[in-house]
Amino acid sequence: MREFIKIINYKRLSSVFAVFLLFILLCISIFSGFSGNEADQPLAKKVSINSSKITNERPDINEFINSKIKLTLKSSKEGFLLEYTEIKNRTYYEIYRKIKGESKYTLIITTSDTKYFDETVISGKTYVYKVRAVLKQKEGQLNGKCSNKVQKKYVRFDKNKKMVALTFDDGPGKYTKAILKCLDKYDAHATFFVLGSQVNDYKSAVKKADLIGCEIGSHTFDHVNLTALSKKGIKSQINKTDKRLKAIIGHGATLMRPPYGYVDSTVKKTVKKPIVTWNVDTRDWETRNASSTYSNVIKNAKDGSIILMHDIHGSTKKAVLKIIPELKKQGYQIVTVSELAEYKNIQLKNGKVYNKIK
Repeated sequence: MREFIKIINYKRLSSVFAVFLLFILLCISIFSGFSGNEADQPLAKKVSINSSKITNERPDINEFINSKIKLTLKSSKEGFLLEYTEIKNRTYYEIYRKIKGESKYTLIITTSDTKYFDETVISGKTYVYKVRAVLKQKEGQLNGKCSNKVQKKYVRFDKNKKMVALTFDDGPGKYTKAILKCLDKYDAHATFFVLGSQVNDYKSAVKKADLIGCEIGSHTFDHVNLTALSKKGIKSQINKTDKRLKAIIGHGATLMRPPYGYVDSTVKKTVKKPIVTWNVDTRDWETRNASSTYSNVIKNAKDGSIILMHDIHGSTKKAVLKIIPELKKQGYQIVTVSELAEYKNIQLKNGKVYNKIK
């Protein structure tokens, strides 16, 4: 036995043992790779924006998913201003446009801004817009979410030609759509000072007015004398009307006309909108006579005039259908109050009263 121990080469034995041990470990590793579910050992991570697993691991994607993008559109003398919601963690925005009647949208720009001014529009055309917020993930997938669609007719006016603003109070009413149809036919705009209590009964008329480029102003909610109200009461009349308008056309009134034209210092300080009265009063509510209303407008209209009528009377509708083409024939451009101010380079200020714009 001692002789046997003497002839053992311990260094060689250690090497053999080490090789044997490595062989055992390698076998264990190989065979364990074939056990269990292969799906638990993915080669590449698949990313889905709807995956709760990814949502939990990537809160930035979660914020993107839960955000809502809202698009609004404003007209100006040079084109349309698009404004849309800031979406957290978005990579960029895609802006799509088509002319009404076309089947497909065209991508017109990719931008990181939350505003875009489109000055490539053509006068007399109606455009439809939508905006898509895009999140580009590291794995290469693009996840997007779209805004609401907004459409509006664009009309470009000439600042060197005379202009008047036709305005209508106490509506909308059953004659409003006929007036809108005539305005649209002649590429004319008007300002409608609506009652908040009326708009839900004539939603389609309000939408049509906004679509063809007309302006929606506030005439309070209940046609009350604002000078007889407290600040709280004045705010309530304005806010209730704006709330209903937002539900219909996505935005509140741009201007305010006080019932009866009554304004005092409290009203001026409380109403956070430009206050518009008039310098041509047709008295159409009193005469209810189409010929009288027509004559009053044609006789008294001047460049910069703000003309008062009421779209709730049949006689006024009848007069307007003659007034619009006659004013156009005389070289007048028929615009909204805000357009009149813009083309005359006058900035309308909240709480200030305007009865004409020159």
